[in-house]
Amino acid sequence: MSVGMYASGLLIRIRRDLDTLSGYIARIEQERLVKREDPSGIPAYLGEYNYATYTEIRNRASVEPDFPLDSRIVKECEEALDRYLETYAPGQPDLKRYVTALSLYLIFIAHRPLHPTDLPISDHIRIVKRGNWYYCTGKRRYRDDPLSLCCFCVCRAEEETVQSTGPAV
Repeated sequence: MSVGMYASGLLIRIRRDLDTLSGYIARIEQERLVKREDPSGIPAYLGEYNYATYTEIRNRASVEPDFPLDSRIVKECEEALDRYLETYAPGQPDLKRYVTALSLYLIFIAHRPLHPTDLPISDHIRIVKRGNWYYCTGKRRYRDDPLSLCCFCVCRAEEETVQSTGPAV
């Protein structure tokens, strides 16, 4: 492992990056007010998950206990996020920085999936939590896709399609 970085340092960097996006965050907060009137759909659900993650980052005092991170893996993840966002959100630098910051936090500090549990990503792809583990029915299928971020996600591969029975516990 090539340490060179600790979770507390990454959290400071993530916060610093988010601090530069105050105008973008204000637009997200405004959009949330509008979407509350029609909260259905994957974009609204994902937007709420992302905003809750943003709020968690802003309110988190520290990383306790602090722990080392492999700086090579963090860099690889950042490069993968860059490729992904250049493909699916070209010309949107604020969105790119926002999603990158949240993704790095979820993967390396919070150890939670990039998508919320029970979000019906498709008819056959769903993330569930059982005990202390997250499972994704799409991980095995997409983890080798060059644009996929699945190889960095904390979810374990789930073989069969998981039917939602409500929120994860």
